[in-house]
Amino acid sequence: MTYLFTNPQVKKWRVLFWLSFCFNIILLGVVIYTVNDSKKEETDVNLTAEQGDKPAENGTQTGEETAEGQEGAQQTETAEPEKEIQINTDPGELISSSAVIEDNFYNAFNSNSELSRIAKALGMPNLADVLSAHVGRLLIWDIVLRNDVRKGDKIDFVFRIVPDEEKRTRNDLPDILEIIAVKYYSHKFNKEISIYKYEAKNSIAKYYYSDGIMLEKIISPFPPIKNYIQITSTIGDRAPKHEGIDFKTNVGTPVYATVDGTVSRTNWKTRYNGYCIEIEAKGTPYVFKYLHLSEVNVEPGQKVKIGQQIAASGNTGKSTAPHLHYQINVGNKGKVVDPMKYHKTIIEKLPESERENFKNRIAELDELMK
Repeated sequence: MTYLFTNPQVKKWRVLFWLSFCFNIILLGVVIYTVNDSKKEETDVNLTAEQGDKPAENGTQTGEETAEGQEGAQQTETAEPEKEIQINTDPGELISSSAVIEDNFYNAFNSNSELSRIAKALGMPNLADVLSAHVGRLLIWDIVLRNDVRKGDKIDFVFRIVPDEEKRTRNDLPDILEIIAVKYYSHKFNKEISIYKYEAKNSIAKYYYSDGIMLEKIISPFPPIKNYIQITSTIGDRAPKHEGIDFKTNVGTPVYATVDGTVSRTNWKTRYNGYCIEIEAKGTPYVFKYLHLSEVNVEPGQKVKIGQQIAASGNTGKSTAPHLHYQINVGNKGKVVDPMKYHKTIIEKLPESERENFKNRIAELDELMK
C-alpha cells in the first residue's frame, strides 16, 4: 500500500488523471452554457416576431417592427384564400377548364394546378394525360403540336366522364372521357380555333367548326373505310413518327382497296402489324398498306379493283384500340405519302335543318368556357 503512494510513476499518472478530470468538467460547463444561450436567443427572436405582428399593450407598435414587416402584415391580411373549385363529379356532367402553354402542349395540362384539383376530385390521377391526348387529336387538323404551339397560347375546353353504362351501350367506342368543345388561341397564326361536338339527326356525334363545317376531311370517292367513328391520328402527329392515318372503328367494319393493283403480301410482322395487306398500285411506284385487321379476304398475287372489299377492320398486333391504320409508301419501304394529299378529299357541312340547334349548342358551350 505504501508503494502506491510513494512510487513516482504512480504519482505521475495520478496527477494526469486529476488534470484530465478537471478539464472535462470545465468543457462540459462551456457546452451547457452555449446551449442555454442559444435557446434564449431563439426565444427572444420568437417573442420579437410575435410582438412585431401585433400592437404593444400600450397601443403603439413595438420598436422591432420595420416598414417591411408592416407591408408583409398588410399583404397577409388582404391575401385571399385559394379559390375552391366546385366540381360535379357525377359521371356524364360537363366540366369546363383551361390551360396556358408555357413550354409545350402536353406540359400545359400536366403542370396545371386547376386540373390537378379536378383530377383529385374525380379520382382520376391520369386526367391531364388523357385530356391532352384527346384535345390533341382535335387540333391536329389545324396545327402541328410539335412545331406550331407558342408560349401563351390558351386552351379552353369542356369535357365529360362517360358513365360505365353509357360505354356499354354506345356503338361509337367511347373512351373514359370525351371532349365536348375546344377553343384554342394560336399566337403563331393569330386566330382562335373553335371546335364543337354535335350529334345531327340520324348520325353519330361528329366534331364541327363554329361555321358548321366538319373538322375532318373525307377521302372520296374511294376511301379505305366508310363507316368509321373518328380519325384519331394523322401523318407525323406524334413522336417518334406516325406513317399513316388511324381510323377509329368497330371491329369487323369493311375495308376497301383504294387503287387497282396486285396484293404483294399479307400478314407480315404480325406482332406489330397484326393481320395486314399490302397492295402495289397498277402502273405506279406506290404501295398501300392496311394494318390491324381482324380478317383478310385476299391472297398474295391476287388482282384487286378499286372499291373492292379486301378485309375487315380489327384490333390485332400492336394496337391499343379497334382501328384501321392506312399507309402509303413510294416503294415497299420508301418515302411516306400523306393519304390526305394523295387522295381527293371533300368537306362535309351540317344540313341547314341542323344549323339553329347547332348555333344554340355553341352558345351553351361558349358560356361554359367563360
